[in-house]
Amino acid sequence: MVKQVKLIAEESKVSLRNVRHDLVRQIKKADMTEDETKRQMDKLQLLVDEYNKKIDEKYAEKEKDLLKI
Repeated sequence: MVKQVKLIAEESKVSLRNVRHDLVRQIKKADMTEDETKRQMDKLQLLVDEYNKKIDEKYAEKEKDLLKI
């Protein structure tokens, strides 16, 4: 069961990376100044980091619950 939870967590991270990759391409294609592009990339990275942390926290929480049983 723990292996399945870990697999789901990893799949979630891969999906998040794919979304990030798509958004990076869109940001680079957009007609923005270098500074604005940099700001948008930084905001995107902060969001990705935040959600990766949430995924890790939920995984650790679920793993702990499963190992109690």
